[in-house]
Amino acid sequence: MPIPSKVFGAGYSSTVRNVFKINWSFGLSAEPQYQMWDNSQTFPLVDIAGSTVVKEAFTGTAGNSNKPMYALASTSSLGTISGWLPAVEVAGSANPNRMKGTTNYVTDTTIPGDNADTTFNITAEFPFDAAVPSSSSQNILLQVQYQYTGNAPVLAYSYNDDAATGTESSPVWEPFVPGVNGMRPVNTGTVAGNYKFTLPAASVSYVEEVWVTT
Repeated sequence: MPIPSKVFGAGYSSTVRNVFKINWSFGLSAEPQYQMWDNSQTFPLVDIAGSTVVKEAFTGTAGNSNKPMYALASTSSLGTISGWLPAVEVAGSANPNRMKGTTNYVTDTTIPGDNADTTFNITAEFPFDAAVPSSSSQNILLQVQYQYTGNAPVLAYSYNDDAATGTESSPVWEPFVPGVNGMRPVNTGTVAGNYKFTLPAASVSYVEEVWVTT
């Protein structure tokens, strides 16, 4: 199915691994690392590399005890996940982890070889007092750091396309291009063109659905 479409299995209650995938054309010399940073531009424009983590997505609010709002799990190096957003961030690397630049990040403990895949999942926690509208405060980058000693790998990103009836056991991988397509945390039951997340009246709500859009 063409983009935009819903990502199968993305979100807080997911128990699956086949959600987002990176294919590495050539192997690495160390484990790849996932980081999240501010994007200082308005999507689809993106920074070449992250440099700050001052946006509300990383500083949080009083409503969530000032914790980073986004979490990532490397599912290629983790067993079954369920309700996996950590209660607090872990300094340095942990899997899963609440994300904040190189302060809190995730390392995939597998080292992909030539034409190998790694997989990951994303969710977020939004408190009742988060900024509205959130277009600037939630404008962030997912950045993948990697090392190699041979040929420079080409990274090919894809997601398990729910609209094309992708499942955990039979994923339907739809390619997407970073900087052209973006990931949007949305309300459960979202339809194309209405990409919103409704804040709770109190406490926090967890993202259970993610779309890839233009």
